[in-house]
Parts: sequence; C-alpha cells; structure tokens
Amino acid sequence: MKPSFSEVIKICNGRIFNLPAHIERMNFTLQSFFGSTIPFSLKDEDIPLEFREGLVKCRIVYSLENLEIEYSHYKFREINSLKIIHDNSIYYSFKYAERTAFEKLMAQKENCDDILVVKNGFVTDTSFTNVVFESDKGLFTPSTYLLPGTKRQTLLKERVIKEKVIRIEDIEDYRKLYLINAMMGIEDNISIPISSLKIDSL
Repeated sequence: MKPSFSEVIKICNGRIFNLPAHIERMNFTLQSFFGSTIPFSLKDEDIPLEFREGLVKCRIVYSLENLEIEYSHYKFREINSLKIIHDNSIYYSFKYAERTAFEKLMAQKENCDDILVVKNGFVTDTSFTNVVFESDKGLFTPSTYLLPGTKRQTLLKERVIKEKVIRIEDIEDYRKLYLINAMMGIEDNISIPISSLKIDSL
C-alpha cells in the first residue's frame, strides 16, 4: 500500500500563511517516494466562507493519486507538562498521515499533556511540534529533530532561532521550552518551564 502524507497550513482571517514552504515540502515528499509531483495551489478565494474569520487549520492529506483538503477552526492545545520518552528507533523524516509511532509513545505519557522524544540521548520533537529552548544565550532548536517543520525552517532562515545539538543532560541549561509548528509560533507563547518536564533519569 502506498503511503499517504499530510500537511497542515495556517489560515488566519482568510490569509494563508507560509504556503510556498508547504508546497515545497509536499513536492519534495512526492519526489522522494514516487519520483513525481502533483500540481497544487491554494488561494485566499479558495477558502470556504465559513472559514475566512479567526484561526483556521487547513489539513491536506495527499499521495500521488489522491488529495483531500479539510478545514477546521483551531484552538491552541493547553500544554503544561511534557514526559520525556526514549525511543531510539523512531523515524519521522516525512509527515506521514499515519501516526502509529507517536500514538504508541503517547500511551506512555502518564498524566502529562504530551511527550518530548529523546533518540539516542538527543532531544528531538514532541508528538506534534518542533521545540525551541530558551536560555540567557538565546533561542535554540535541536539539530536532531524528527521532522523539519516549516515554522522551524522559517525561524532559522530569519535567524530568530539557532540550531544546536541538545542532549538530554543539557536540558537543565535552559529555563523554558517553546512548542512550534505551522499553527503556533514563538509569539503565541505555547511554552512550559523546564521544571515541568517529567524526566525519569538524567
């Protein structure tokens, strides 16, 4: 069975955000798996009327033969704690529509709101975001990410954040952790203090 992939695009008050980066990732994914791409465009006037106000999530599920677009009003998830989960075999370099690997890890989060995956001792991502650590020296995102998120790439290009190797033992060098993805930027302040990470062992 050929895999399907997903892309999430932010729309706010009828304005589409960061579309070129999403199309670039879709084309790269299709080229990597199928050696081809599909024509895709999304314009402001394509957005259904009921989704032209407020914050909206546009989710695209696609393969070489299929493309589905769905819209939904979006609210930020409340994240007050993260559980450190070790998984040395997880692979998510492409944004698969099927997320069984994360679902299995989420079953281990106990009473925390989400997970922070550590692979071979290196910090990666949460189940649905990249992460940015804050210290007196600046804002840093792990170079050992699982998925190269579009928001992450944009912030790196704009030099808002820097890439850095962050091991699990380095976490205590930081005071705060931001969650970022296509729907959430640093300015939205979806963040937790490092003290709210549940770390079984350091």
